[in-house]
Amino acid sequence: MRQFVETLYQSHIDELTECADFVALEQGSATRSDYETFVSSVFETHQNSPHFLGFLFAMVPPDSVDRIQHNLLEELGLDEDEGRSHPELLLALLEGMGLQDKVPALRQKARARLNEIVVDPFLYGSLREVGLAALVEVVSFEYMLSRVSSRIGRFLQSQCGLTEVQLEWFFHHSEVDIRHAEEGLDTIEDYASYYEFDPQEARDIIETAMRENVFIKRYFGVEAAARSRGME
Repeated sequence: MRQFVETLYQSHIDELTECADFVALEQGSATRSDYETFVSSVFETHQNSPHFLGFLFAMVPPDSVDRIQHNLLEELGLDEDEGRSHPELLLALLEGMGLQDKVPALRQKARARLNEIVVDPFLYGSLREVGLAALVEVVSFEYMLSRVSSRIGRFLQSQCGLTEVQLEWFFHHSEVDIRHAEEGLDTIEDYASYYEFDPQEARDIIETAMRENVFIKRYFGVEAAARSRGME
């Protein structure tokens, strides 16, 4: 199971870092507007992370509770070893890009997306399956950020002139998400075992949850995700 999930995650990461939109940002051929749109998308994508971790906290098996609890407290800035909450770090990123005036609109978009997730009909048959799909997507971002966020931080620093303080959200994730990603993979295995998923059933749900490249879709849009798969 673990190898299956990691292989799937890595294929999505490769698609992300090789897609034209990411390459343009990293190589400096993108416009200022492209960088602003990208940073806005990162904010919108991750603004509600504590909400999703709160849902997972209620769903994961007892042996995995401590892992999710620590991650949630860290996101909220309540862990004794951490400083500001992650939403606060995202605000510093937006301010560094001069996008503070867009914060209310971006927060509203993030809330609207959360509302859509809650009210949309279930794609799966029960909360058991929904929990696995949600867990797989949340861990996918931790896995990706542990491997890519420092690259993103460096190109935003060089191309947009942002400081390390303004980029703390990216550089922080390049460090802590290595641990979170490993713990997340353990939690996926624990979840599948605790809720007695048949191996093929679990793989089918995981593949369905990751049927689109969620990284490209969230950061660059649906059309970019389709282009990455040759669907246009």
